[in-house]
Amino acid sequence: MTLLAPSAGEVCMLNNLLHNAAIPENLLLKLYSNSKAPAAGDTAASYTEVSGGGYAAKTLTNGASWTTTSGTPSYSTYTAQTFNFTGTITTYGYFIVGATSGTIYWAEEIYPSGQTFNNGDSLTITPKITLT
Repeated sequence: MTLLAPSAGEVCMLNNLLHNAAIPENLLLKLYSNSKAPAAGDTAASYTEVSGGGYAAKTLTNGASWTTTSGTPSYSTYTAQTFNFTGTITTYGYFIVGATSGTIYWAEEIYPSGQTFNNGDSLTITPKITLT
């Protein structure tokens, strides 16, 4: 038998996972520089974090910065995060890890062929997680 969470249950889970400030671990939004489509067996080590060019990972804190929307499916989005570059970097996408544990939570390939950003360029990402 397949487990199914109704929309109301999805919202509760998302709120407990992302809005509960008592959860001890924040998340980190990181860009990756290796050509990699996310896969079920991935770990954080599957991704090569971007370096140089003014890049720095972004901390995603638990709490009010996450907005949950009920529906089919239900999802939570985080406040948009902008990376401003002072040099050249190439990225394929982003991955989210626990700030303390380093455990991967999810990843998304945005540019299957890679995208180069130069001094003065910026990239804005709105992290989103969907439960279906």
